[in-house]
Amino acid sequence: MFYFNKPIRILFLAIVCLILSSCNQQYNFKSQHSTPPIKPLNQVSLLPYIMSKMTLEQKIAQQFILGFHGTTYNNVLEEYNQLNIGGVILFARNIQTAEQTRLLNQTIYEHNKGIPMFIAVDQEGGRVNRFPAGMQNIEPAFQIRSSGDPRVAYDKGEYIGRQLNVLGFNVDFAPSLDIWSNPANKVIGDRSFGTTYQDVIKYGIPFNRGINDQNVITSAKHFPGHGDTFTDSHESLPVSHLTEKRLFDSELQPFKSAIKDDIDMIMVSHILFPSIDANTPSSMSKAMVTDILKQKLGYKGVIVTDDLAMGAVVKNYSREQALMNAINAGETCLLIGSDIGDIRYQIEFIKSQVKSGKIDEKIIDENVQKILKLKQKYGIV
Repeated sequence: MFYFNKPIRILFLAIVCLILSSCNQQYNFKSQHSTPPIKPLNQVSLLPYIMSKMTLEQKIAQQFILGFHGTTYNNVLEEYNQLNIGGVILFARNIQTAEQTRLLNQTIYEHNKGIPMFIAVDQEGGRVNRFPAGMQNIEPAFQIRSSGDPRVAYDKGEYIGRQLNVLGFNVDFAPSLDIWSNPANKVIGDRSFGTTYQDVIKYGIPFNRGINDQNVITSAKHFPGHGDTFTDSHESLPVSHLTEKRLFDSELQPFKSAIKDDIDMIMVSHILFPSIDANTPSSMSKAMVTDILKQKLGYKGVIVTDDLAMGAVVKNYSREQALMNAINAGETCLLIGSDIGDIRYQIEFIKSQVKSGKIDEKIIDENVQKILKLKQKYGIV
């Protein structure tokens, strides 16, 4: 078992502090309240050493971001730490008070047996609210857009980022960069910053910067766009008949802007686009994830699936099929929010696919390298 032991962590942090002390003037403060995020420290990296000490099982485990039940540190979380799972996501079921949430997140971090986890949450504002009781939420994105002022969007994002930072979260699965182009779409609706890509860019990108400037990783979603569907992917598989040209002309424009703005994560939705891939939803489609997102849009960051426990997936694919399809499509991280199942078995299943040649081991190594670089960037490792 590889352990990222405390002497190595202390040495790493000491070098980081030394570099930061000489580079502070390089930060571009967005507002007087901003906390400058830790930028990539290419001069100093323990990543090759860490990678060399990891087993294949541990590399596979780094790709998972998993949910759990309970409001305190428990045996499930201990197992995640033992296995070197890449991250956890907290839902309303895990959150009661600010102090309870802060203590839970702190304990998750302190009990790591190897590489510290992403500690993630969905906090968009409006009806997607995970703040504990007593902590002020913000209005939905569509209402922020009605202010007519991108600075308001930035300030709202900054507020969310500051609160999440205090609570101990390092990842926020926000913002929603979907265009509310179908008025009948209720799964997105007022979670969107507008009915045109221009409005989504105008308000969604500053909102994202506000969160990010508080040293919280953000994840643009739901690539390539969930705003023109009728079906809720939480329940079943939506089908969109938009063409690739339409996507590039409209739906993809906010994601292009986020990529230009150096977004650290992008979440891919479970939507079938027959004109692009008639067989698999976007989250498992190489045509969507690799050909369009990575190659045509040039995105080099971390790509995470939407929740693989959602109805759009579980009603159509076994867990094994979903995992293998997602990795081969080009996903970096595998998100499972509930109904986790036997995680040890799932790691072993992916390992068996690597050993049989059905998953290229180079993909696993490239994914882990991206994950570790992102964790280093934000001081998680």
